[in-house]
Amino acid sequence: MLNLQDDFPTDIAKFPWTITDANLIRSLILYGPCKPDINFPVNNNGKRFSSSYYFLTTKSGTKIPRTWLCYSYNLDCVYCESCWLFVDRSYGKFKWDWIYGINDWNHVSQSIQRHESSIQHLDAAKIRSIWVKNETIDASLEKQYTDEAVKWRNVLKRLIKIILSITAGNCALRGNEGSLKIKCATEGNFLRTVRLLAEFDPILNDILNDENQKN
Repeated sequence: MLNLQDDFPTDIAKFPWTITDANLIRSLILYGPCKPDINFPVNNNGKRFSSSYYFLTTKSGTKIPRTWLCYSYNLDCVYCESCWLFVDRSYGKFKWDWIYGINDWNHVSQSIQRHESSIQHLDAAKIRSIWVKNETIDASLEKQYTDEAVKWRNVLKRLIKIILSITAGNCALRGNEGSLKIKCATEGNFLRTVRLLAEFDPILNDILNDENQKN
């Protein structure tokens, strides 16, 4: 898992070249790509990486983030996070270059342009987009399930307290509303108390309204 005490916990240098653990992929994506904005080291030719490459600048001057482009602080190279995590390594023209990293700063601009228009990268980007979308849907469903569980837990807590309160005085819970032999059935203490509290309690009120709509 991620070492959050590290300055750059998603740096590719800290992980295997190939990751199949969905939980680790999820953690890497949620934390965000490794994009340090530092005083980048200079190579023997006097060249270095620039954080300006994190963006694609259009002719109109608009800057579009290259979410896939990462810089490894430990390896002093740039790499493609999308290809690292999602590329099809069985693809006939698959290349490791943008996973192992690129550090030819003289030609890095051309390398970036070639890579982001390559089939390998575009396919990986599509898979990443689908994966992130599915993760968002899963998270949304998980929240719905959690909210539903909390709702019924609160309902149960209220009903138990009503029952304990009524039975503490040795009062009957039920009336004769369930008897077919009695024409004028009356509600028991339990239902009457639930309906009374529902006038002031939104949770019980919602439950009773749902039941009324079904009937």
